[in-house]
Amino acid sequence: MKNINSQTILGILGSGQLARMTTLAASEFGIQTHIYCSESQVSPAEHTATKTIKGSFKDVTAILDFCQNCDVVTLENEFIDQDILEAIDAKFPDKLFPNSKTFKKIGDKISEKESFTIAGIKVTPFKKVISPSDVLEFTKIHGFPVVLKSAKGGYDGYGNVTIKSESELAEKFTKLKGELLVEAFIPYEKELAIMIARNKNREMVFYPVAHTMQENHICHFVSVPADVKPEIVNRIEDAAKKAMIAIDAVGIFAFEFFLTKEDDLYLNESAPRPHNSGHYTIEGSVTSQFHNHVRSVLNLPLGESTLRSKEVLMLNLLGTQSGIAELNPIQNFLNVEDGHLHLYGKKDSKAGRKMGHFTLLGNNKIEMFEKLNKLKAEYTL
Repeated sequence: MKNINSQTILGILGSGQLARMTTLAASEFGIQTHIYCSESQVSPAEHTATKTIKGSFKDVTAILDFCQNCDVVTLENEFIDQDILEAIDAKFPDKLFPNSKTFKKIGDKISEKESFTIAGIKVTPFKKVISPSDVLEFTKIHGFPVVLKSAKGGYDGYGNVTIKSESELAEKFTKLKGELLVEAFIPYEKELAIMIARNKNREMVFYPVAHTMQENHICHFVSVPADVKPEIVNRIEDAAKKAMIAIDAVGIFAFEFFLTKEDDLYLNESAPRPHNSGHYTIEGSVTSQFHNHVRSVLNLPLGESTLRSKEVLMLNLLGTQSGIAELNPIQNFLNVEDGHLHLYGKKDSKAGRKMGHFTLLGNNKIEMFEKLNKLKAEYTL
């Protein structure tokens, strides 16, 4: 797309917080946003989009009708069936970004790892498995523990189980459905992530490497820039660049890495969309990941990714209970200097659900962590 105006429509398949923050970014360019939503309740993006269409993500006719009325279409997540994506590309060439060819290479964890291995990128050792005996064969090379994963659909600790011994194998194998893979357990020192934006002109912008800190497989903190050697940053950027080129990516993408104490680096997963590890960019960077996602898919010049402060920390706000979503005490967050609160507009909360995030800018990481840990310990949501 060469020109945008007040009649330009960006379509988004999906309606959660990623779509919500993308619609907000698009609105600053005067762009209309239409979302396709399967939720019966009012979704996070429905509050902010120009128009909402309700329908099933299995209904190819309804999705094609939705795309017909959009100038460009993008996705909030990677869980839409490949045949639907291919149908969009067949009927509306050069309208869907990332396109179905890109998604075919990374649409599930098996094809993703195969694509990146072919590109010469070091990934977590893995094997497609169909039986417990396949897993046992894998452990003869890599030992226990191993991680069994669903090839498609897993996130935030869902869709994977850790198997610590042969005695657990039969029972835990039954916990997951569909295509499965087993991965070696990497004793990493840090989980690191990088966001990259790329448009159709092959222009690319790298964000700083972030340190993501997990509890129970859910990211709680993001610290930017990560405290790692410049050589590690260079290796991450090089691997991520190879990955973007290998899958001909257009849009904003995230790549997550494991770093061991021996400085071995493994590409663990990718995400073909805005990502939780990049939410800090809304206030923390000159151009947010959401603005650069919009710029990428519309083939506009990309914005710079420089940090606005020496240190940026982000706290994910997770549900602490089941019930109406209400952050308490909200004033604790609003009284923090250069702190920025984002709530996603989800009606109901439940334990562990991502309900919002809080970004803090500053110069002293130790003091900043003290503030965020205090907030984390005291809030209910």
